[in-house]
Amino acid sequence: MAVITTKLEGNLVTLGGAENRQAVRTEYNEPRGNMNPGELLAASLGACMMTMVGFLAARRKENVAGTCVHVEPSFDEKHSRITAFTVTFVFPDTLTQTQKDFYAKAAQGCPVHNSLKDDISYKIIVK
Repeated sequence: MAVITTKLEGNLVTLGGAENRQAVRTEYNEPRGNMNPGELLAASLGACMMTMVGFLAARRKENVAGTCVHVEPSFDEKHSRITAFTVTFVFPDTLTQTQKDFYAKAAQGCPVHNSLKDDISYKIIVK
């Protein structure tokens, strides 16, 4: 795994990434054109979950192309930490409910999900 380097470009703007890869900009200014760090964490969770779904589908020789996940973080009243995620999986209609449930459950075993604090709650929706 690559080392991620993040540089403060302005008081509330960062630019970070791995060497020789596209950088990711975060900002906390309003209005803003980039994600804030909490949104970036939600995007990382979604990307990791979708990677897990794709990996398992390839192993099972099933087509899950078009699957997406919507990840909505909820913050505490001070906006100092994420306390919950609402995760909505949207699978192609070609999959059975059993397949959808399998992939949604398996996705929750991804490394990012496993690395988050145990006191974060998750609402999982499967469509």
